[in-house]
Amino acid sequence: MTNRTFITLALGAGLILIGSRLFTGVAAPDVQDTGQLPKIDPDYVGLTVPVNIAPLNFRVLEEGDRFQALIEPVNGPSFRLKSRNGAFRYSGNRWKKMLRRNTGQYYTVTIQVKKSDQWVRYASFRNTISEDPIDGYLVYRMLDPSFVNTRAMGIYQRDLTGFKETTILHSSFLPACYNCHAFWQKKPDKMMLHIRGELAGGTFIIDHGSIKKINTKTVINKAPGAYRSWHPSGKLIAFSVNIVRQFFHATGYTQEGYDKVSDLIIYNVEKNTVTSSLHIANPYYLETYPEWSPDGKYLYFCRAKQPDFNSNFEEEYSRIMYDLMRIPYDMETETLGSPEVILNHKKTGFSVAQPRVSPDGRFLLFAAGDYGTFMIHRPGGDITLLNLKTGALFQPDINSDRPESYNTWASNSRWFIFSSKKRNDVCTHPYICHIDTSGNVSKAFILPQKDPAFYDTHIMSYNVPELVQGPIQVTGRDIAAVALDKSREIQAEVDPETPVDALTQATVKSEYLESFQ
Repeated sequence: MTNRTFITLALGAGLILIGSRLFTGVAAPDVQDTGQLPKIDPDYVGLTVPVNIAPLNFRVLEEGDRFQALIEPVNGPSFRLKSRNGAFRYSGNRWKKMLRRNTGQYYTVTIQVKKSDQWVRYASFRNTISEDPIDGYLVYRMLDPSFVNTRAMGIYQRDLTGFKETTILHSSFLPACYNCHAFWQKKPDKMMLHIRGELAGGTFIIDHGSIKKINTKTVINKAPGAYRSWHPSGKLIAFSVNIVRQFFHATGYTQEGYDKVSDLIIYNVEKNTVTSSLHIANPYYLETYPEWSPDGKYLYFCRAKQPDFNSNFEEEYSRIMYDLMRIPYDMETETLGSPEVILNHKKTGFSVAQPRVSPDGRFLLFAAGDYGTFMIHRPGGDITLLNLKTGALFQPDINSDRPESYNTWASNSRWFIFSSKKRNDVCTHPYICHIDTSGNVSKAFILPQKDPAFYDTHIMSYNVPELVQGPIQVTGRDIAAVALDKSREIQAEVDPETPVDALTQATVKSEYLESFQ
């Protein structure tokens, strides 16, 4: 090695050392400390994140000519990211290694921005890496934020460990409205999907590659099943039967929705039968959003008094208040008990929608609003937590002054995802939260994307998020082939033991119903 070569290498090493000193140890004379946190987007500051989550790519919103970020995990080597426009993307492999090495620990991020000839250093922030993994896939409906155009609607699945998004169904090859999907025990090979449409419409039961198209509309329910919940046995699905109406305001949050009529039914997957009860299909009440308890012994649902829309609609729709109800169910005798009120709107002051019970049976999450159950259309809807063991009720610090609604639990009950318009007040986006066994909820963060500026230009709403343990086992083409073949439709039958006589309405005169008048 020549002396010239040695001198060159030494100078190079010195430059690297000087560069690293900008981030560690005593501040260099030409670096100014702000003492303030940097403005970054998405807001990935002070989080608890799953050990298997995709890279949290972000961009710095501070003005500058050059940008650098030092990433310092507790275990493993630190590394730097550089950018000329403030956007930072992690290497997938480096990110995964860092998470694995620091499970239960944290990593620190320090941002520096060069403004003209001056480097400015911002206060460091820390993100904790939870030992709790999250289910690997998220399935959601994506559609135009107006919720009235089905030409750009689809069902998608996203690999949460990376950025791959797969289209399951899209209106471009199956023109219809996809309004509900659910998975038994978070398993991707056993699910149901409801589609609305003259030809393709029906309830699709998918079980290990087998696809059945069921017409759940019978003489006791004038509309097919909609909102749904799998019984933990896998033998039953509780459905709501809703006649939904929409209307629009001239200003503000323009869209509004309400149920003109709604009841609950129980569909037996093995017997292909539908049953109900006056306890869950009472003409004096609106019953909706069924949710089985993890042990299958209770059916939770929302219930409001049936309003008289014919008298004064403008006054009635905004007075509809839903209570949280629960009714016992005996799997051996296939019978329902008597319903009980869990949360009464007269005491809480809010209306309940979309209840979901954690798989460990400890907590129940729901959307609380001023009235009705369509919280996604107006501000005031807040994610609320009920401790089923203690009865404690509180709203975690994850809500905004914009609509928050639909939530889904992870299999291990340590994560949940909910929908929110907090980012731009137009589109709903999925937000991820950690929750510990005591009910402490971490800061919510938006679903990571490869491009940190993704949500600035992606003007679509994410709707009905559902966490799943793996990818769906059938393709959209498989579902479409069954949907468009009228000969493959199976008509559900009424269980002969059903105590509701919808043809004669004889039971309306029973003493049971008279007690509600």
